[in-house]
Amino acid sequence: MLDGGRKKGGDTKALTIIGQGTLFSGEVQSKGTIRIEGQMKGAIHSEDTIVVQETGQVKADLVANQIVISGYVEGNVFARDRLEVTASAKLVGDITAPRISIAEGVLFEGKCTMKPPGEAAAPALPSTSAKKLSDSAQAASSNNG
Repeated sequence: MLDGGRKKGGDTKALTIIGQGTLFSGEVQSKGTIRIEGQMKGAIHSEDTIVVQETGQVKADLVANQIVISGYVEGNVFARDRLEVTASAKLVGDITAPRISIAEGVLFEGKCTMKPPGEAAAPALPSTSAKKLSDSAQAASSNNG
């Protein structure tokens, strides 16, 4: 019964947690949910959801289907489906999403763009990081063969 919440065929969403007391610098890409309780600098991309907890401090651009911000974010935010900014959040940067919910009392400094789903293009991943990752994978596979 422990796997009752899993989808058939092994199609499960990963949960990545940057825990409180952790400082991570770099780029995170995930097909599943990313929850940030600690500090993060760089870029964060998820095919699912990004959650910045009240203890989270982020200096990064965020790209995901859904984004929930309760902590501090300095960077541009792109949600393909929905962005929620709770009352405890502080957000400095431009936001783009088809649906946006901003609680009363939020500190928000930036530009807001709302377009129907699919009309706004998500920012591309930094090409240098994607190329390095691809080059590393090719080198590893040629060394194994």
